[in-house]
Amino acid sequence: MAKVPFTPDNLPLTSERIDQLMFIHELIEANKKVAQYQVLLQNTKLPSHLLLNPVMLNEAVQSTKIEGTQVTLDEVLEVEAHSRKNNKDIQEVLNYYHALREGMDKLAVLPLSTRLFKEMHVTLMSNEVRGGNRSPGEYRKIQNFIGPEGCSMETATYIPPQPQLVDTFMNNLEIYINDPRDKLDELIRIAIIHAQFETIHPFLDGNGRIGRILIPLYLFNKKVIDYPNFFLSEALERDKHKYYRYLNDTRYNGDWNQWIQFFLVAIIQQADKNIRLINDVNTLYDHDLDLAQSLINSSGVKKVVDCIFQKPIFTVQTICSSTDLSEATCRRYLNILESNKMIFSDGRQRSKTYYYYNLLDKLR
Repeated sequence: MAKVPFTPDNLPLTSERIDQLMFIHELIEANKKVAQYQVLLQNTKLPSHLLLNPVMLNEAVQSTKIEGTQVTLDEVLEVEAHSRKNNKDIQEVLNYYHALREGMDKLAVLPLSTRLFKEMHVTLMSNEVRGGNRSPGEYRKIQNFIGPEGCSMETATYIPPQPQLVDTFMNNLEIYINDPRDKLDELIRIAIIHAQFETIHPFLDGNGRIGRILIPLYLFNKKVIDYPNFFLSEALERDKHKYYRYLNDTRYNGDWNQWIQFFLVAIIQQADKNIRLINDVNTLYDHDLDLAQSLINSSGVKKVVDCIFQKPIFTVQTICSSTDLSEATCRRYLNILESNKMIFSDGRQRSKTYYYYNLLDKLR
């Protein structure tokens, strides 16, 4: 029997579809962990915006890794520091990062909506990356299907809804996002929203990445988190085959409880990692700022330390452009920090690149 495009249920789901007793422990734990992470961020010694850049770049690396792009955080940071030539794989990661930042910025003036999804999608598919010729910023007008590389529609693992139904289903999803009219916890809702977005598969390419960007944007928009900086791609990438299987089980078996439980466990795991990271970075910031200030008797050294926490792979020009210090002063400070093994360089005489491994080791 030929496979046919899937027709999803409209949201909200009927109450009999979800048995909260099956994942009540995970729901309580996930909310507790997210709240703990938020309190920690509010009271961190390190200004939270300093860590946002490398954490967001790591999210971009992990999210594109799910799609098969093999790029390291170091490689992306080297391109940002202009010490490595760009390529299409790294550009995919940078596009994700820019789409994520664009979504954060535009939430101030736009709701979570088709307009926002399409604008982020244009950014995601820009700069001649893979899939960049597949109608960026437009919902698909043709049938697509999902499966192993080289599969046909007959051998696909999933066939999304017919293209003429995409606008209708996305309109329903947009209404649910902004006016859900059910009594579910927000963490359950975002599990449903993410799955529904991936089920509709509105774009010809980039659906997984836009769908994962939607997670922190939704939680921020609903005031579950104070800043859209809670990313799940790393946890989902670690169990990506389970991720895809459980998504498919919501479609063909109607098993939403299994999916929601999996999603909540991913939140717990990621929150635990985030909490450890913030605690470790707080300790590191205190230690290395004290060390730098003991080596360099100047108020300007704090600006340098703050800068390398934002950009842990950097050049002299990186520091100069982020502080009001002269190039000569920056070179002198970096030479002192390198001689004391707080930072390391590639040893070049010109256009030297520096690495702050103390932080990189915690981010990777």
